[in-house]
Amino acid sequence: MSSEKKVTSLKKVLANRNNAKKSTGPRTEKGKVWSRRNSVKHGLLAENIVTIGENKQAFEEFNQQMIKELKPIDLMSMQMVNKIIQTAWNLKRCDQIQSGMHAYEIQSYEADEYKSNLKTVHHPDFAKEDEKSVRYQNLLLGLSFLRDCNSGNALIKLGSYESKLLHRFFKLREELKSYKEEQYG
Repeated sequence: MSSEKKVTSLKKVLANRNNAKKSTGPRTEKGKVWSRRNSVKHGLLAENIVTIGENKQAFEEFNQQMIKELKPIDLMSMQMVNKIIQTAWNLKRCDQIQSGMHAYEIQSYEADEYKSNLKTVHHPDFAKEDEKSVRYQNLLLGLSFLRDCNSGNALIKLGSYESKLLHRFFKLREELKSYKEEQYG
C-alpha cells in the first residue's frame, strides 16, 4: 500500500466549497439534537484518573470508545458519561489489583526459606478416572487466597469494592438512559 497522499482536483475542491455554502444545517428536531452533540467534549482528563504505572494513551482510547458507545447529547449527559467511564476504569483496576495481590502472596511464599513444599494430593478414594493432582500454579493461587484470609481479608474487601462499583456502573447507565429519554425522547 502506498503512503502517498491523494491529490484532490481543483474542480472537486471548488464543487465541495459550493456545496458547503448551500448547507443550512439540520432541519429536523432529531437532526438538531445530534448536531448539538458535536460540540460535547469529555470532561475527564487522564491526569485526574490515570495513576502511576497506567498508560494515559490506553485510558484516552478507552475514554473515547466509551463516549462513542454511550453517546452523550448535552453537557449533563456528558457528566453522567464521565462518571460511568471513571467507574468502568476502576472496575478494570480491580482485576489488576487482584492479580497483584496473588502475585505478592505467591512471591512471599516462594521467598520463605522455611516453606513446606506443596505436594501432589493423593487419596485412596480417588477413582481411576478422577484427576489425581492439582497444577502447581493452582496450588499457589489457593495458598495465596488462604494466606490473605488469615492475614487481612484484602480479597474480600476488593470483592466488596468491585460489587459496589458494578452496582454503581449499572445504576449510572440506567440513569443516563432515563435522562436521555426524558430530555430528547
